[in-house]
Amino acid sequence: MKAMSPRVRLLVALLSTSLCGYILLGNLLGRVMGDTTYGQLSVFNEVVRLVIDAYVDPVNLDRVMSGARAGLTDALDAESAYLEPEDLKAYQQPPREGDADLGLVLTKRYGYLAVIAPRAGSPAEKAGVKSGDYIKTIDGRHTRGFSLPLGERALRGAPGSVVKLQILRPGTDPIDVQVVRERIEPQPAKGRVLPEGPGYIKVAEFGARTADEVRDEALSLKRGGARSLVLDLRDSAFGRPGEGVAAASVFMKGGVVGKIAGRRTAEEVLNADPRRSAWELPVVVLVDNGTAGPAEVVAAALKDAGHAVVGQRTSGRAPVQKLVTLPEGALLLTVARYFSPKGDAIHGKGVEPSVPVAPVVDDDAASAAPPRDLALEKAIELLSAEARKAA
Repeated sequence: MKAMSPRVRLLVALLSTSLCGYILLGNLLGRVMGDTTYGQLSVFNEVVRLVIDAYVDPVNLDRVMSGARAGLTDALDAESAYLEPEDLKAYQQPPREGDADLGLVLTKRYGYLAVIAPRAGSPAEKAGVKSGDYIKTIDGRHTRGFSLPLGERALRGAPGSVVKLQILRPGTDPIDVQVVRERIEPQPAKGRVLPEGPGYIKVAEFGARTADEVRDEALSLKRGGARSLVLDLRDSAFGRPGEGVAAASVFMKGGVVGKIAGRRTAEEVLNADPRRSAWELPVVVLVDNGTAGPAEVVAAALKDAGHAVVGQRTSGRAPVQKLVTLPEGALLLTVARYFSPKGDAIHGKGVEPSVPVAPVVDDDAASAAPPRDLALEKAIELLSAEARKAA
């Protein structure tokens, strides 16, 4: 085997010195977490030594260690990440005044940026970007290895500027899309009465006023004679998970909406605000793979309260995160997650519908008729059956 050069020997020595600290720490942690901590750090040390010593080409140690840090957090969940200094700057930099966006709620899957859902009325939705799409490139830059903050920052820019995306979608060749950035206006909750009789409220996203909007629409529908309701949370992914607590309170007389808990975080019980209660009649909730965050909190609360949830499993994105700054970069770590009232994890799991319905696939693009909304049809069927039973 070829002998190590003096420079490589020095790098190994320096790395081994720094890793000794980790190993000593691992020895202490092993007393609490088990002996595997020490063993794993020893293996990591040996892997680094072998890579530097025996890899076919000279090794860029900075690049290798950066990949190791990223790989460590990639093995946790989609939202946890090691942020290089550039990523940290993007994460901490607030949107500049006048910035525009594409309106995508993103996550990470298989190393790529993935679309949970486009915001309603956003440039991305108008351009045909869909829930479940993977973004391969942004303006020619491959997103594999992008952190979420860096990807989100790359999509922001001046109003009217163009972003070139290459989209990967199951069952198709790569799709090239050009999207014009726009300032995105929040979409309010909207209610109406369905021809079959039930009320219907579409919540496209969650913000500071969403709970009040939902309550106003529910009261208006009740005054109009509606005696049952469809709450449509499909492709509703924008907003912080906690913003779903107040919205769920509209459909509850009190009790538990959800919980927050983590291995090192004391459990916090989230209770409904009885002052917001406005609807005690039957409700069916519509969800899909684009339902995330606050919409999942609502769906989980109403499911545990006995209401039907119709559609597909939700995204499972309801974390509580902490940013820990490091000498270089930072660690964005999920330290707790949201749970349903009965204790089912939302983050990382999603909400399983009580009545599964396959998504609508419009295979006949030439047809003038819109595809049937099977989930909505099932919701109306369930509400009609409940009304007959009550009568």
